[in-house]
Amino acid sequence: MGEAFAVVARVLPVIFLIILGHFLRRFSIISQKTVDDFKKLVVNLTLPALLFMAFADTAFEARNLLIVLAVFASCTVMLIAASLLRKPLGIDNSYWPSLFAGFETGMMGFSIFVAVYGAEEMYKLAIMDLGQVTFVFFVLVSVLKRVNGESSGVGKLILSFVKSPVIISIFLGIAAGLIDLPGILSANAAGDAIMETLNIIGSLTMPLICLAIGFELRIDKNNIVKPFLTAATRLLVLLGLAFIINQVIISGILDLDSTYEIALYTLFMLPPPFVIPIFMDGKKEQDKQLILNTISIHIILTLVAFMGLILVYR
Repeated sequence: MGEAFAVVARVLPVIFLIILGHFLRRFSIISQKTVDDFKKLVVNLTLPALLFMAFADTAFEARNLLIVLAVFASCTVMLIAASLLRKPLGIDNSYWPSLFAGFETGMMGFSIFVAVYGAEEMYKLAIMDLGQVTFVFFVLVSVLKRVNGESSGVGKLILSFVKSPVIISIFLGIAAGLIDLPGILSANAAGDAIMETLNIIGSLTMPLICLAIGFELRIDKNNIVKPFLTAATRLLVLLGLAFIINQVIISGILDLDSTYEIALYTLFMLPPPFVIPIFMDGKKEQDKQLILNTISIHIILTLVAFMGLILVYR
């Protein structure tokens, strides 16, 4: 019992920071603009620094592309299945299928994973994330714009992908790892100071993200049934998919260690991408509330499921 609590306690700082974020909003200590600035810092600076360091310290293997393809295919299958089931299930919300595809790794996944398994293992989750972030940029965003009646050119999608700080940091990190840049820089005091600065910047990611999540976490108690069923169904189906991929590809074909399996389970239990509401038509307020409520409920389910995961793999 004591060992189990010690394992679960590793994720408690994440929960405490989320709760703190809630109280910062409740007592008006910080504003929405402050939280928006937190998120800009994370997306443009702290998370890229964290990802760069994670990949720079690791030799990326070409065989890992099989995992990237498996994650991309899973997101595609989930989106198609949800689109086909929406009308038979009587769901009058054209954005509903988007809830079943993609994962919020950047603004949640890396934080909870690093809190338990450390920054040195984060590249394993980042490898998984490559598949879903590619899907979000090239498929999900395109689908959301089409639902809004907008067109999305391939050129614009490609440009937004290659300009993303997260994508840039991953590929720069892979390149740095290939030439052993950390080893080169660590050979002198100035280079070592640069690496330590990047480590410090990256370490800000988890607290900033958790405070932002807690600040924006809102659940409409009067309309909780449909969002809860959506989030729970998504979680159960995706965990089943993760089990299959882990058995067939990660521990089967690739014969990777169990931390890769944990990384995939972590990815597949994350809530839908937080950008979905941003791409929704502002006039469809009722549709937007369902999406926001589902994401909020899914955040809670993710934290519970993640604690269960680390107990299973302790």
